[in-house]
Amino acid sequence: MTYYIQRVRPNREPLRIYAWDVWGRDVGRAGVTDDRNRAIRHVHEALRELESRAAGKVRHVALAPDGTTAYVDLRTVGEAWRDATGTIIWRAE
Repeated sequence: MTYYIQRVRPNREPLRIYAWDVWGRDVGRAGVTDDRNRAIRHVHEALRELESRAAGKVRHVALAPDGTTAYVDLRTVGEAWRDATGTIIWRAE
């Protein structure tokens, strides 16, 4: 019988996870990705499709340490919203 053992490199950097949320008056969108720029693009595209005064946020998150199916916010990457004219405004943190 053959066994394959996979070794994990101890100095490997932890996975970066980015959660994004967009909300409007009656609708919203959300997702999770390991690519910061992709999360920003998702928020920007969703804001273009939703009505004026919609808003969104990209957060750097981690898996909950207690094993539950939840994310723990580490920091806000950026926030965006559509103003009354429909312009998308970003504020990076």
